[in-house]
Amino acid sequence: MEFTENAFERRARKIHRYLRTDVRFNEKLLRRPYLFELTGTPSAGKTTTITELDKFFRRMGFRVLRPQEGAEVIRHIERTTPIYNVRTATYALNLLIDLAHGHQYDIVLFDRCLFDAYHWMMYWQEKGKLTPEQAKTYQSFFLAPLWTDFLDGAYFLICEPEEAMKRELKIALSKKLGETTNPETIRILVERYRRAFGNLKNRFPQLTLLETTRLDEKTMVEHVACEMLDTMERKTTAR
Repeated sequence: MEFTENAFERRARKIHRYLRTDVRFNEKLLRRPYLFELTGTPSAGKTTTITELDKFFRRMGFRVLRPQEGAEVIRHIERTTPIYNVRTATYALNLLIDLAHGHQYDIVLFDRCLFDAYHWMMYWQEKGKLTPEQAKTYQSFFLAPLWTDFLDGAYFLICEPEEAMKRELKIALSKKLGETTNPETIRILVERYRRAFGNLKNRFPQLTLLETTRLDEKTMVEHVACEMLDTMERKTTAR
C-alpha cells in the first residue's frame, strides 16, 4: 500500500520548513555552547573572574549566560544537612543538561556546578553525616561521564587564609568573621580543594587548580581567560 501524505502532514511539513528545524536542532550544524564551571575557596577571586569573563565575552559579541548560583536559589533547605548540597548540585546538573542540548547561548559560566558537589561530599563525610560509601556514591553520580563530558573546563580557585582575609575585610562593613570566612575554615577548605584536585586530575583533563594568593585580579582573570580560549580553540579545531 502506497503512503499518501494527507493535508495535516503537508501543513506540518510547511511549518517545519519555515522554522528550519533541520538546522535549529542539528548539532552537526549548530554546536552546543561552551560550558565552564568555577568554584573554590572564599575570596579566591571566583566571582570577580566570572564577572570579568562575562563582560569580556559579551562585548566580543557572544551570548553569555551566568546562571544563578545554587546557594542563591535553594533557600528552603537548611545548610546543616548533606541534602542541601545534593539539592544545589542537582539544580546545577539540571541546568547543565538542558543548556548542553540547546542553542540559546554561546558560553555558559557556572558559579559552582558538579565538581563543587564532589568537594561538598568530602565535607559531609568529614562531618560524620555521610559514610565513606555514601559520599563515594554521590560523588560518582555527580561526576558521571554522562554529564561531566559537557563541562569543557572546570577551575578550582584557591587562596591562602591570610591573603583571603585581607581581601574579605578590605571593604567589609563589619570585622565580624563568618562561618566560612575565617582563617581556620579557609585553611581547611584550601586543603580539601587541593586534595579533591589530586583525586580527580587524572580522570578529568578539563579540571584546573589555580592558586590566586599571589596574583593580582588582572593577572588572575587573564590566566583563566587564556585557558578558556585555549580550550575553545582546541575544540573548534577538532570540530
